[in-house]
Amino acid sequence: MAEGVKHFYDRLASNYHLIFEDWDASMKRQATALGAILERECGATSALRILDCACGIGTQTLGLASLGFTVTACDLSPASVERTRVEAAKRRLNVQLFVADMLDLTEIPDKDFDAVMCMDNALPHLESDDQLFQAATQIRRKLRGGAIFMGSIRDYDSLVQERPVVQGPAFYSDRGSRRIVHQVWDWSDERRYAFHL
Repeated sequence: MAEGVKHFYDRLASNYHLIFEDWDASMKRQATALGAILERECGATSALRILDCACGIGTQTLGLASLGFTVTACDLSPASVERTRVEAAKRRLNVQLFVADMLDLTEIPDKDFDAVMCMDNALPHLESDDQLFQAATQIRRKLRGGAIFMGSIRDYDSLVQERPVVQGPAFYSDRGSRRIVHQVWDWSDERRYAFHL
C-alpha cells in the first residue's frame, strides 16, 4: 500500500479516537453487532479465532476481545498498532498484534482463522484491481476452510457523484471539554481526494 497511507495513519493514531463522540461506546456497539454476525456464521464466541487485518487503533479488535473472542490484529501503521497495544493493556485484553500490510500477511504466523475482517473503509486504500486480488489472496491463506471474510466500505458510488468538500462539523462534549470534528475533502480528479481531519 502507498507510503502516504501509512504516514497519514501514523500521524493520526494518537488522536483517531476523537472522531467518535464516545470511542468506548462505539467499540461496544460495533462489537455487539459484529459479534452477533460472527456467532451466527461461525459458532460460539469462546472458540472463534479472528484476524483483523487492518485494525487501526483497535476499535473492532478491542471490542471483540472484550466479548471473549480470540483476536489477532495487524495494521500497516506502526503507530496505530502501538496505540492498539497500549489500549489493550489498559483494558487487560490479550490481543496478538503485528505490523503488517494486508497485501502481505506473512508476518502473522497463525492461519486457519474462523474469520478475517477488514473494517472501517480500509479496502479502498488499495490502489488497483491487482492490489485487491493480492489482498484477497493473502486473506484467503489465513482462513480455515468454510471460514468467512467481513469487510465494510463507504458508498463510494454516491460520494463520487456528489463530490462533497466537507463533512460535519460534529460537536462533542465529554469530561468537561468540547471539540469540533469535521473533514475536508480536496478532490484531485473524478475519483481521488485528499482527506483532512
